[in-house]
Amino acid sequence: MNNHTLGEKAFRKVLTDVSRSIYVEKWEISNENLELGHDWQITKRRLSGGLSDGVDVIDVNNGAFSYTLVPTRGMGIWKGSYKGTYIGWNSPVNDLVHPKFINLEAHEGLGWLDGFNEWVVRCGLGNFGGPGRDVIIDNNGNQKEIMLTLHGKIANIPASQVEAKVDLKEPFGLTVNGVVYERSMFGSNLKLKTSTSTTLGSNTVRIVDEITNLRAASDEMQILYHCNYGPPFLTEGSRLIAPIMEVAPNNQRSAEGVKEYDIFGPPQDGFVEQVYFIRLVGDTNGWTTAMLTNKDETQAVSVSFSLRQLPYFTLWKNTNIPEEGYVVGLEPGTGYPNPKAYERQMNRVPTLKPKETYRTELVLSVHLGKDEIQEMKEKIAKIQGKIKPKINQTPLR
Repeated sequence: MNNHTLGEKAFRKVLTDVSRSIYVEKWEISNENLELGHDWQITKRRLSGGLSDGVDVIDVNNGAFSYTLVPTRGMGIWKGSYKGTYIGWNSPVNDLVHPKFINLEAHEGLGWLDGFNEWVVRCGLGNFGGPGRDVIIDNNGNQKEIMLTLHGKIANIPASQVEAKVDLKEPFGLTVNGVVYERSMFGSNLKLKTSTSTTLGSNTVRIVDEITNLRAASDEMQILYHCNYGPPFLTEGSRLIAPIMEVAPNNQRSAEGVKEYDIFGPPQDGFVEQVYFIRLVGDTNGWTTAMLTNKDETQAVSVSFSLRQLPYFTLWKNTNIPEEGYVVGLEPGTGYPNPKAYERQMNRVPTLKPKETYRTELVLSVHLGKDEIQEMKEKIAKIQGKIKPKINQTPLR
């Protein structure tokens, strides 16, 4: 497969392009084809059988960090592994579910949960948050009340374009690009252009998204990154370490545990989820980092992002028994996961002008060993500075 020329900066392979009738069902490239060092590989395959029938997946392995992208499910990341340590969580939904089997309106608007098992899943683009009523202008120019379902549509829309890219110069990046459209006649027309990349041997995955309003009129957009972690990073005594400005529970149930919002317990049968809305402190460039570490600070994961792009952070605690999903969500977004109508009232729903693009960047990292985690703690403490966190004891949406 040595079909690149000397002096080229990258090898590219189009795996899907609906507009050009290109579809590659099975493909792989590795260090045997492009000798860059490390035991790296990118593999494209299609699943068969059950609810996974027809789901495309792309496995990326940089020699230390491996993860599975899912073009069929909005270019989310199903699960990963770093130096043999599992990244993700164990959902009661064991397998990847093709969107054709998902009815978002089921369970009174909670049908999204029937396919929820990813490490990283986007919520949006037209809306995210809990189900709720909203008002739109229909094709006749009249106001019409509609039901918005949990966390929107983007995670259940297959990509129209997918491309694999291998940089031929150091640091030798491995990238999968995708384009997903969320659009309808007389409705929104939003384009998600996404790039998920890593470099050989690194502990990091970088997601860069560009969301463009293709309409000739201004339109709203929302995006939230639901980053979900279970064991070994989530265990009894695990902690959230982040530069906190303010924390508030989203309801009375969450208020019961607000004093321990950043501490995680063991699996507890019957545990009812708790959600905390958080404002984080940023560095001089507006960047911040939230880290989840186990009790003895030997295994941790972090999520870094720009508060100028994603100014709001949600912590989801669901420390139920493993069979029910023992998981925590670290969720940067353009707002909080309330119903869209409420978020609009709070001025947390961005509006894009015609052809305007909203850019976001997310860096996901794994840290193994006390030295690496101590380094991250010092970085976060520096961002925190002398700012004292404000902890609200009562719900504040």
